[in-house]
Amino acid sequence: MNQDHIDFIEKHKINFETVKLGYTRQIPMDVLQMYEHIYHQYLDPQYVLTYWCGGCVFDMMKRLMHYYETNVLNAQPVVQPVQETAQIDVQPKAKKTRKK
Repeated sequence: MNQDHIDFIEKHKINFETVKLGYTRQIPMDVLQMYEHIYHQYLDPQYVLTYWCGGCVFDMMKRLMHYYETNVLNAQPVVQPVQETAQIDVQPKAKKTRKK
């Protein structure tokens, strides 16, 4: 997902939270259109959303939420392990001499 889409989803995260609770609230048309655009981009370019169908909006949001959580939130960054080689500077201890 590109950063603009991630930022949009983060800004409107409340919509995903309500889907987790089992419902959708009134989502403004421009926000729904952006969700549909993101859905077309990453899930199904031929999907047609019926905006006035609450079940259709809920299903789209649920699938989009699942995609976001599995591919963005749970994505593991590619990290190369850093290998350091420590060089220990060991010097032999000087022997103590006793005075007789």
